[in-house]
Amino acid sequence: MTQLLKTTFAIASIAIISSCSTAKKTTMNTRLQSFKYNYCAPNIPYLQHEILWKDSIKVDLSKTDISPHDQLLCQILGISSAINELWTIKQTTKEPVSGTFLLRQKVTSRILLAQTQLQAVAAELDCEGERADMAAAYLDGINSKRNTRLTVGSVILGALTTVATAVITKNSVQTAVGVGGGLVSAGLGALTINPKGKQLEFEHEHNLLRTIWSEPKTNTDYPEFIWAMLHEKSFSNKGEVTLSQSIKNRWIQYEFDGHIDQDQEALLFGKGGYYRSDDLHTRATMINQLQSTIRSLNQDLTSLIAFIAKTD
Repeated sequence: MTQLLKTTFAIASIAIISSCSTAKKTTMNTRLQSFKYNYCAPNIPYLQHEILWKDSIKVDLSKTDISPHDQLLCQILGISSAINELWTIKQTTKEPVSGTFLLRQKVTSRILLAQTQLQAVAAELDCEGERADMAAAYLDGINSKRNTRLTVGSVILGALTTVATAVITKNSVQTAVGVGGGLVSAGLGALTINPKGKQLEFEHEHNLLRTIWSEPKTNTDYPEFIWAMLHEKSFSNKGEVTLSQSIKNRWIQYEFDGHIDQDQEALLFGKGGYYRSDDLHTRATMINQLQSTIRSLNQDLTSLIAFIAKTD
């Protein structure tokens, strides 16, 4: 009977420990490796083909009926002079003027470029968020299967221990089997609540979260007009803090519960590293919040476009 129990315990242990074959491990490692490289970064950095956005000279638009909000936007986009000329022509002549076509073309092409770059940044964030979500979901699947195997193993060993203590008559052996089986079963149960789980390598050298978090004096990641809009209080609903600071405040409050440790900070806002599922979920959430803010900048262009339409 003792030999039978030993054999049964051995079989159960092998079934638990040998959770996957070599082929499955190889496939899993290959898939984990596929998440490593950032395929979402632009082929050509935004600043490499950057144009001069801001007005080169200060233009007074106070004589027009354009709002202070749109005046600031004109300065950022570098179209204040053209807007002023369009408005002046509109007020001084009732006949169409040939020169207005070139002015209007300059303004509309600049706004179209701004919209395109907003869409480009939002597209990168959308791709990067999906990448983080996909990697997190894959790790969640691995961790879930692992926990299931450990739970099943714990139940099997618990059952075998119960049977063994029931059939063994010798007290010392019965006690040893009961204690040993209980410890092993408890150990397997404890492994299922291990918060760490599997991890994978996840790189993001072009990290749009980094510049929002670190607030560098020199922008290295965003088109200049987007960076300027993110750092002007006028484009925030409350007008008390900039959009960039508002995003950062929400991250601190809701994603980090008021505090972030150095290792997590280096991982999320650096060039990448070994991520666990929870950190990937956090990164995806932060990226989605930033993407929403970037897309909302299109709302600021709406009133300016409406004003330009009035100069027809």
